[in-house]
Amino acid sequence: MKHLFTIVLFCMALNSAFAQTKSTSDNFVIPNGGFETWYNVVVGPSLNYDDIGSGPTDNWMATLNSLMAVPPSAGGPGPVTVFKSTDSHTGSYAAKAISANFPLGPITIFIPGMLGTAKMDMIGVRALLGKPCPDCKPSRFKGYYKFEPVNGDSCTAVILLSKWNSSAKKRDTIGYGKMVQHSAVNTYTQFDIPVNYTGTGIVDTMTMLVVSSAGFNVVNFTGSVGQPGNTMYVDDLTLDYPNGIQQVFSHEVSVVAYPNPASDILHIDLSKAVKGGTIEIYSSEGRKTGSYAVSSTTNTIPVSGLGNGSYYFRLMAGNEMLNTGTFVINK
Repeated sequence: MKHLFTIVLFCMALNSAFAQTKSTSDNFVIPNGGFETWYNVVVGPSLNYDDIGSGPTDNWMATLNSLMAVPPSAGGPGPVTVFKSTDSHTGSYAAKAISANFPLGPITIFIPGMLGTAKMDMIGVRALLGKPCPDCKPSRFKGYYKFEPVNGDSCTAVILLSKWNSSAKKRDTIGYGKMVQHSAVNTYTQFDIPVNYTGTGIVDTMTMLVVSSAGFNVVNFTGSVGQPGNTMYVDDLTLDYPNGIQQVFSHEVSVVAYPNPASDILHIDLSKAVKGGTIEIYSSEGRKTGSYAVSSTTNTIPVSGLGNGSYYFRLMAGNEMLNTGTFVINK
């Protein structure tokens, strides 16, 4: 069972759309960052839990609650560690993260209450962290929280921007920010985390985590330490961007790119036509390789001049980014 909790860091999910709703000229609401939308997951006749979003495919922010689906023969069910709470900063609901122990035969594994871009992949026996976010560069990660520590435990919020280094076959950190809180916070208080950019290159993935126990281990949960019952309430998560940047992502225009891998032609299908739309293509190193007009819902783009490797694209309308995606060239 130990391998069940091994996490593959920052695994980019192909064809996953990054969605944000613009609220001011330089502030963006993280999708469902107010935690107003939840759905119920039925595991068995007497087992069910609430998870963030409107359904299994709406999981931009997720939890580790699917551990409840671990069967009894493998030591399950696992604990639910994130709950829908009416104790909110604004609106009707907030998220309540509570760390818990998971007894597995002779050992007990500590499971932190975690939410964000972290989703258990039960079939692949791993958790996926991070969401595609080509060329995004937020300046601050903000939210409101309360905290009820147990025996001196702490909570944390983390944001990390990274890019894939194809030569070294690893992820390079471009930007990073973190907050750790040790003492109790009895009323909703804002955390405001500046993102420090120390790396070079163009970001392709963003990871955000809010965790009720700061001693979590994202490489292997068996290395996590903390106190069961450590509780963190979270609401109204947002990202700030520098003035003048128009980074607006929307599920309203979905993009399907095929075949994948491609060799000569890449088909780009849009859910609806975009006036003045363009597809910009970038290499994994962030070098722009082309820009193509997309005037209808079905479009073809020549890619025969691209070398083998991974690429990502941006769907643009003027200076607004509507969606992103990735594809592979294999000749």
